[in-house]
Amino acid sequence: MSEGEQLGSGHGIGLDPLRVSMTASLADRLVTAIAVGAYSPGERLPPERELAASLGVSRVTLREALRQVSELGLVEARRGRGGGTFVSTVDWGEVAPQVARRTLEVELPRLRELFDFRCLVEGMIARTAAERRTADDVAELHAALADFDRVEGMIEARALDHRIHGLITAAARNPHLSLLSARLTAAATLGFGAEPYAPEFLAQARAEHAELVRHVVLGDADGAGRCAQAHFSLTLESMQAGLRKAVARST
Repeated sequence: MSEGEQLGSGHGIGLDPLRVSMTASLADRLVTAIAVGAYSPGERLPPERELAASLGVSRVTLREALRQVSELGLVEARRGRGGGTFVSTVDWGEVAPQVARRTLEVELPRLRELFDFRCLVEGMIARTAAERRTADDVAELHAALADFDRVEGMIEARALDHRIHGLITAAARNPHLSLLSARLTAAATLGFGAEPYAPEFLAQARAEHAELVRHVVLGDADGAGRCAQAHFSLTLESMQAGLRKAVARST
């Protein structure tokens, strides 16, 4: 029996218990990613092939997980040109607060050391970028920061956040640092590689980005390192805020 046949309707005789468990776990993580703002209402998820590869699961497993999340009303499939899977405007706190709560209560305690390691690595990357940045790097960082200062929507804010940090990582000019940063980002964001972004943290992110870019542009390695190390704790703060919301909505 193929994987697709095993999962079929999601229940019944002949199901692979491990596959069912993997699918349920992935569905829970998708719900939680939406709850903490890693994906925002109206946002299109990455293409199926790309998302399955980044998560290390088969496309069949991903499809079944998406089906389960769709049944909650949190994602919807759109066909035709520009189609794909999009996050709906349904309030996750109304339909699945307990899912986000139990996922974050398990994940956050075991991710604390990883968050600490990530902050240390990103501090090193920013320090190196400040030492190695070029005039072209400076111009691109100024442009990206100006765009971030004007943005209001969370989807655009997340994309520009990714651009700013990508430019800083590129300015460090070491492919091993770039790869390590990407791996740590994925591990720290439930496997999705998308930073949690909620409206209540946008002003803080703007201020911290401005400070970080200023240190890198000025070539202030010590300041850039300290700033980046502090800034990357914002991911943990965002996920902790998501847990508080989930607890409040599920009680």
